Amino acid sequence: MGQFRDNSATLAQPTRACNAPAGKDAKMISTRSLLLATTMALPVPAYADLTPETLWQDWQDRAAAAGRSLSAEVEQGAALTLRGLTVTRPLGDGTVTATFDRMDLTQAGPDVQVSLPGNQEITVTANPGEGGESIAVFSLGDGPLTALAKDATGEPTYTLNADTLTATLLSLTQNGEEVDADMRADLSGLGGTVSGLSGGDAPLVADLTADAVASELIVRDPATGGEVRNTATQQNVAMRAELSGSQGDWSMIARLESTDSTSVSLQSSPEGSFETDSKQDTSRLALTLTDLRADYTAALTGMVTTVSGSIVPMGPLSIVMGAANLSLSLPTGPADGIQTARVAIDLKDATMGDSIWAMLDPRGALPRDPGQLSLTAEADLEMIDVLAPTALPGDESVPSLAPRAVRIETLALDLAGATLGGTGAFTIPEGPGGVPNIAEPIGALDLQATGLAGLLQQAIAGGIVSAQQAMGAQMMLGMFAVQGNGDTFTSKVETGAGGTLFVNGNQLR
Repeated sequence: MGQFRDNSATLAQPTRACNAPAGKDAKMISTRSLLLATTMALPVPAYADLTPETLWQDWQDRAAAAGRSLSAEVEQGAALTLRGLTVTRPLGDGTVTATFDRMDLTQAGPDVQVSLPGNQEITVTANPGEGGESIAVFSLGDGPLTALAKDATGEPTYTLNADTLTATLLSLTQNGEEVDADMRADLSGLGGTVSGLSGGDAPLVADLTADAVASELIVRDPATGGEVRNTATQQNVAMRAELSGSQGDWSMIARLESTDSTSVSLQSSPEGSFETDSKQDTSRLALTLTDLRADYTAALTGMVTTVSGSIVPMGPLSIVMGAANLSLSLPTGPADGIQTARVAIDLKDATMGDSIWAMLDPRGALPRDPGQLSLTAEADLEMIDVLAPTALPGDESVPSLAPRAVRIETLALDLAGATLGGTGAFTIPEGPGGVPNIAEPIGALDLQATGLAGLLQQAIAGGIVSAQQAMGAQMMLGMFAVQGNGDTFTSKVETGAGGTLFVNGNQLR
């Protein structure tokens, strides 16, 4: 069954690219439809004992009720065989069609095993309804893709299991022209369960694992001779996704975890090449979506990023980071009153490779201790109706999220032996037409720093800055900061109505 699920993932990508519907509810419907494609976009009936015949009939009934079409040449034998199985569903103003060479439904005790035999082709045709058509043809690997459908409680569950699974892109055409592209995806040790496919009130839940995942995508441009090649690998992959609710009141919760992840992106052309290599020891990604809000979190450890290529003459440039944590919370739909957006970034033990230091500090004068960065900020947003800058008389206004306030709760930077910290809060006054005047915020920013004078002296000793440049930097520091005990500084920056600017009580504007 694990193989069956991956096949749906292969089909889902071109579906989204060609026919993504507009609107929040449309996105939710599209997401659920793509997940339902793991079982041919059709749920199983709520019977205690499933049979191939009742399963096939229920697929047809539910397809018709959902406005889809489902057809196949049926052969009855030891298994119910569906040849030329074709599923067509509306998507936006157009349709998307998936065609399978063969599918077998076999009785397995009280359950039904759904199998896609290996070495067959799957064709996905997307027609957006506004002219143009995209056709992708995939081939499956040697092994069959199987899904065991169980229905012991009235809510069918699909149990996934596959030792290996391979899907390869054979051809891709857009508007009748062939796209010069190659794609391959390989999975091993795939397993898990999928439930909630009946389309009732129960949430749709996918809980999957894989020992390893690898992919490669190559796109070539015959006109320029350029090529883009992306490869990626992940180990010990675990994914869980839950989709619940209906139009106007829905939610999706998903997480993805893996270890020993690598990715390589290579862009090449007659002018040269540019390559980015990255790896992470562990990664944890989480997403929560509703019709009104989106929350993202990412936690990575053991990160190494390197850029190289013929257009990087100074040699490979690398950055190493012990850990990185990011969280982002954003409103995504209209709501009354103020909505809050929040971002938090925490970077630990960041270091630069020798080639970068050789450019910045060839004499090794600056401390090379790992850097740290922490930032937490919020913004108050309000939905308002505004006219576009290019609007003509009589044009209607469009809803837009307008910033009303910004707060910096935490700012802490530790780099090269110096530190910088701060907090601040600003309100955004209204400008003409109720549009926020972000150029004239009202509020204050408080900053504290240590080690700046010592860092400047080290930069002079290392030849990074000249004595004349250092003198200018010291004058600027004296203008915008107040020195405390030793090598410590504070600064208070205040902005007021009409664009006034005060620094440590002195009006500069």
